[in-house]
Amino acid sequence: MIKMAMNDGRLKYPLPEILILLVATVSRFWRLDYHSFWFDEAVSLKWAGAYPFNTGLDYTIPTTFQLVEEKHPPVYYTLLYFWREGLSLVGWEQSDIALRSLGALLGVVTVLGVILLTKQICGRPVALLTGLLVALSPVLIWYSQELRMFQPAVTFIVWAFYGLVMAWQARSIWPRWLWWLLTLLCFELALYSYLFSAFMLPGAGLALLLWFLWGERRPRAWQKFAEGVLTFLLIGLLFLPLARNAWLVNGNESTPGYLFGHFWETIRHQFKIATIWREKWPDPLDDVALCILAFLFLMGLLWPFIRLFNQWLLSNKIGDSAFSNHQHGHHHLSNTANDQRDVFIDWLNNRQRAILLVVWIGVPLLLGNLLLASNDAVFKEDRYHIYLVPFVLWAIAFGCHHLTRIRLWLGWTAGTVSILALLLVLPRFWTPSLLREDWRSAAQYIHHYQQLSPELPSASVTHINYTHLAMDWYLQPHYAFEDFPIFGLFGDPLTSNMIDDVIAPPLMGIVEYGSHTLWLTQSHLEGVDDDRIVEGWLRHTFPVVTEQYPTGVKVTGFALQSFYNEVPQLSGNIEYPQVELAPGLTLAACEVMTPNVRSLDERLHPPNGWVHLRLWWHVTGKIPSNYEATAHVINATGIWGKRLEREGEMVSHLPTSGWPLDQIVRDEFDVNLNPLIPSGEYLVVVGMKNVDKQTPSTETQSSETQSSETPCGTVLVTQ
Repeated sequence: MIKMAMNDGRLKYPLPEILILLVATVSRFWRLDYHSFWFDEAVSLKWAGAYPFNTGLDYTIPTTFQLVEEKHPPVYYTLLYFWREGLSLVGWEQSDIALRSLGALLGVVTVLGVILLTKQICGRPVALLTGLLVALSPVLIWYSQELRMFQPAVTFIVWAFYGLVMAWQARSIWPRWLWWLLTLLCFELALYSYLFSAFMLPGAGLALLLWFLWGERRPRAWQKFAEGVLTFLLIGLLFLPLARNAWLVNGNESTPGYLFGHFWETIRHQFKIATIWREKWPDPLDDVALCILAFLFLMGLLWPFIRLFNQWLLSNKIGDSAFSNHQHGHHHLSNTANDQRDVFIDWLNNRQRAILLVVWIGVPLLLGNLLLASNDAVFKEDRYHIYLVPFVLWAIAFGCHHLTRIRLWLGWTAGTVSILALLLVLPRFWTPSLLREDWRSAAQYIHHYQQLSPELPSASVTHINYTHLAMDWYLQPHYAFEDFPIFGLFGDPLTSNMIDDVIAPPLMGIVEYGSHTLWLTQSHLEGVDDDRIVEGWLRHTFPVVTEQYPTGVKVTGFALQSFYNEVPQLSGNIEYPQVELAPGLTLAACEVMTPNVRSLDERLHPPNGWVHLRLWWHVTGKIPSNYEATAHVINATGIWGKRLEREGEMVSHLPTSGWPLDQIVRDEFDVNLNPLIPSGEYLVVVGMKNVDKQTPSTETQSSETQSSETPCGTVLVTQ
């Protein structure tokens, strides 16, 4: 087998490894709760039996094994189930950080496995650089912070390969069988966590065959080879039932493509995923970085063969020179021959290392391109083949190592550039531009609203229906279903001719349920409600309370009840002006429902901050004209915010001239802040304008159309 590199005495202490693991830990635990759980992570929580889903393993394991209702097998969900059960002992089972720490820890374990694996084959210097690159890998950090099975599958694969290498190198039988057992266990965990892990099995089997062919045919080699074959047979047999289910599902549901479709585009994209994934640099810089990393990658795979060719040319020249010197009686080339023999041995080991990397990277890509004939989605998502990332980064580190053999400064420069290329991608991961479906912000807004509305019961419709999983996770811990029901009503494609029979009846049923406010959350509508028919019907039927736009989700509030006999019990920042602002209209109460806002809101409605107001008008007499509320945020220097005009609000549904006498009318809207507003406390003032006397050409409101404004409360603005 491969001759292992001798450890450098200067590197005998484990401090570099410890520092690399520290880097891996910091990068994977950094801002672990910045991103909300998105829909896919909510699915993981469902199958792991988390509250409020309460799915038991007796249901999860057999259901996910069939791969029909859920496309991923049960091991990761089972692991997450026990992780959550452990967290429940200290009351952390609902914590996003605590739950995600499982993936982060497995990410660190992956880095440790990569260091150990690479050290066994290429020596410590290559192992340290590979470990650092994997510790800083953007795609592996991202999926270490996600509650899904992709990072755990990478962890299991790395340790399966480490067990394979150690089993082949072990001399005595009992340690060797322990390593074979580790190989079998880790491969099965990977396969039963993520089906695409199977792409790595043929490469691992080929490595076993290559080691056997490269070694001497001694009885021990035959015995180890037989043990390895038996191990892989057991892996295959244990995987066979799941593989059968996967084949049946793939055959029934997949769309055929064609062999090696968009091959070079796919290879380039997969290489970018493994290196500078999700960078947003200018095109020239992006291309330069990819070219440098690709050059190092190819150096890692091809340099031993290039070096052999150069050595062959050199040996021919030396041979000619030796023949000439022999004719002239010179015999001083024995040292040169010895040097060439050492170079050949070194090349032989490097060639074998390079061939292993070619096999471990190339075989899965080859199989994936062949499978395109039956499934055109093999390379559809970036996460599908992240198990290749450690091996790609290993090849890059190996390329840097080869450069040090040419010029030391070349190798160090290449390694530094590789590290910086990965490192510079990372800060963008925790910025609004890469927010996923922000269900946490959506739920927090609704929860905050409901806390200020104790006598205004609410309900939520998650559209489409299966996205209720994410909303359930963030809202149900605060409310029982009877206090705040979350409905998932529509999952099949909707058309406009289905309004009366399919769409309207269940929505009107929510009114009969007694809810005063309905929160419609919309996500994943493609192919189900492309024309937003549900939202359109609600806008036509009920006044809009507010609209919020967290990433990947649209939240719209509708007032199912707008008329009251008296002002309900309220809580929060409330004023009771009791001021008549228009004939027959008295402002009975005014609520600043968001008394603390940021000047720039990157979560709910980028870029500006909004102040939400809820007004309660008392109809004291006949209203001769139609009016609309005005609102401004002011201080001594001037106006810093004004009402945000929005289609479908209260006065557009029912103009004030039609409001019933002696009723309390609920009227809600948002005030849009100037993004340059300085920090500080501001006064919110409210007035009324006569929209019947307003003309399109009116630039400012005259005293005839605009009432004086009255204080409504204060708002604290921060940056």
